[in-house]
Amino acid sequence: MKTFIILLILGTAGYFGYQEYLDLSRTVEITGNIQVSQQGNFNINAPQLGGDLYMATIRGTAKNTSNKPIKNILIKYKVAGISTSAMIFDLGPQQQLDFTTKGVKTPGKHPSFYLENVLFEESD
Repeated sequence: MKTFIILLILGTAGYFGYQEYLDLSRTVEITGNIQVSQQGNFNINAPQLGGDLYMATIRGTAKNTSNKPIKNILIKYKVAGISTSAMIFDLGPQQQLDFTTKGVKTPGKHPSFYLENVLFEESD
């Protein structure tokens, strides 16, 4: 019984140690919404060439949920199958910043989108 309690305490300590020091998956919280605006598909010297195009961007927030500063945060989204990204250079502990991705031209008003990846480095 004594061995079981010791193993239980060690297992619990190991789990919380992993969560605190090694698990980086919860270091940056990303929330984003798509914003679509209509773009004319025309040339000033020619009539309209086709259907309307739309410009889609993702606007959102990135929050550092750790107690350590992070830097060079690259936020990658896929919009209508096309990669787009935003970069945040520094994010302090518990700090939150807004971001906007580069625009993507799409033929549809309601393109699909999802968060593809988040990359970052820990600051010293």
